Amino acid sequence: SDEPWSKRDAMYVSYIGKLFLNMLKCVIIPLIIPSLIASIGSMDLSLSGKVGLRAVVYYMATTVLAVILGIILVTSIRPGAGGIAEEDLQEQTTKRNITTADTLMDLLRNCFPPNIIQAGLQQYKTELVYPGEDKSMDMDTGATIDPADKSTWMFKSAWSNGTNILGLVIFSIVTGVAIAMCGEDGKPLLHFFESVSIVMMKVTTWIIHLAPIGVCFLVAGQLLEMKDIAGEFLKLGWYFFTVLLGLFIHGLIVLPTIYGLATRSLPFRFIANMGNPLATAFGTASSSATLPVTINALEEKNGVDPKIARFVLPIGATINMDGTALYEAVAALFIAQMNGINPNIGQVIAIS
Repeated sequence: SDEPWSKRDAMYVSYIGKLFLNMLKCVIIPLIIPSLIASIGSMDLSLSGKVGLRAVVYYMATTVLAVILGIILVTSIRPGAGGIAEEDLQEQTTKRNITTADTLMDLLRNCFPPNIIQAGLQQYKTELVYPGEDKSMDMDTGATIDPADKSTWMFKSAWSNGTNILGLVIFSIVTGVAIAMCGEDGKPLLHFFESVSIVMMKVTTWIIHLAPIGVCFLVAGQLLEMKDIAGEFLKLGWYFFTVLLGLFIHGLIVLPTIYGLATRSLPFRFIANMGNPLATAFGTASSSATLPVTINALEEKNGVDPKIARFVLPIGATINMDGTALYEAVAALFIAQMNGINPNIGQVIAIS
């Protein structure tokens, strides 16, 4: 039949994949918190500090490399030079009223959630209130509200649905450090979290066995929701090509090179053993949902010490966003090219 697939048809196809995704999300918190607490609580604090510092330095370095790579590619290929229809560009971008200061402060606020139970369900965010087209005055302070200057707008606190992974990670790290410092008095609590971690890893292993089927149905459902797959890619073909090329170079050349230099060994076997997490990440588009699969693959297939894996990976899933950094650098300069703007080096650095 030539009839297009309906939303309901696509939902039926992706139904099994959604169940798989829900199973993964279900074990995220019960796996991350006990594993992280047990890993830190059982480690020597001086070793924990060294591992954490090296992990953060590595994450920041790879993120900077991803941004630089994105800038080089977008300025070389110039995907926005040809231009596309303005309405097509508007369909691909959504304007969010937010300032850089608010974003940074919200990040810090989410590090210290007021309620650890709420952190499993919601994240804090600051929302700006659009003042309209004309200048107005704040009735409480008398300050001028300028529609052209977002820093003068009124704002309000809001909670968005989604796990506050960063807050949970900070809470787990502090609890783990406290257990380690308590010595023998903290051992009963440490054994409890170690037991929970072992049990949840067993549950995660069961779920991972469903990954090939779940990911297949997830991807199939997403493809069926597209009205014209070829048309969607043609609209922003060069943009897609630039981003995908950057991800390919970063993921298959830059990161394996760093691995080879650090371990003095070839990365091919390591990458092959990570096939399941890579497929899950592609199908779910979620770092958090992929985290249990990644932990399992590192420990079971690549022989990474569970203490290290369960300490480093939750932090990485929160702050290490190489793909996002590369994509946003390309997107910002792509939009500038679309509007005929050629930013200088300083502006490029500021944008990225």
